[in-house]
Amino acid sequence: MATERTYSARDLLANRKVIVDTVLPPLVFVGVNGYAGLRAAAVAALGLAALLVVVRLARRERLVYALSGLGGVSVGVGVALWAGEAEGFFLPGIVTNLAMGLASVVSILVRRPLIALTGAAIYRWPLAWYWHPRVRPAYSEITWAWAVLYLGKAAVQYWLVVRQEIGWLAVARIATGWPVFAALLVATYAYVTWRLERLGGPSVEEFRGLSTPSPNPRPSRQTSGGRVRSRRGRGPRR
Repeated sequence: MATERTYSARDLLANRKVIVDTVLPPLVFVGVNGYAGLRAAAVAALGLAALLVVVRLARRERLVYALSGLGGVSVGVGVALWAGEAEGFFLPGIVTNLAMGLASVVSILVRRPLIALTGAAIYRWPLAWYWHPRVRPAYSEITWAWAVLYLGKAAVQYWLVVRQEIGWLAVARIATGWPVFAALLVATYAYVTWRLERLGGPSVEEFRGLSTPSPNPRPSRQTSGGRVRSRRGRGPRR
C-alpha cells in the first residue's frame, strides 16, 4: 500500500504570516478604494505588500508568502489601473483559477492527472509509479475535486465582477482562499490514502524494487579441463 506525507493544513490556517501577507493587502485595497478611490487604493495596497516584504527580510523570516502577496497585488493593481475599475484587481486571480481548472480537466482526459504531477514534483517519487494502473485512478479522481474548486472560484468571482460587487469579491476571494485550500489538502491526503488501499497498488518502495533490474553477471565458459575462460577466450591469470 502506498503512503504519503501528511499535509500540514492546520499550520496553514494557524500561520498568521500567511494570513497577513496574502489577505491583508487585498482587504486594504478594497477598503481604501471605497473611501479614497482607485489610485489611493493602489498605492496603499502596494505600499503595504512591499512593507511586509521588508519586515520579513528584517526579521529573517520566510519570504515566500510576502513575495507571493506582493506579486499578486502588483499584477492586480496594474490591471485595475489599466482598466480604470477596481474590479480589475481581481481579474488576474479569476484567469489563474480558470486556467488551473481547465488544466486539471485536460490532465485527467490525457491520463496524466495534475495532482499526480504535483506530487511527483514535491516528493521526488518515480513518475512512472503515478501512472501505474492501480495508482493513477486515485489521483485522477481527486484531481476532479481540484478542478471543481478552481472553476467554481473563477465562476463565482467573475459573476461578482460583472455585478461590480467589489466588497463581495474580497469576501469570496478570502473565503475560497487558504481555508478551502487547506481543507482540500486534508481531503486529498485522506482520499488518496483510502483509495490506494482499495486499489491494492504497489507502494513506492515496492514499485522501485520491481523496476530495478536484477544483476545479471556475464556467463563464463569452462574448458574440458575445468579451466574457466571468459567470453573473449582468455584463461584466468596465474
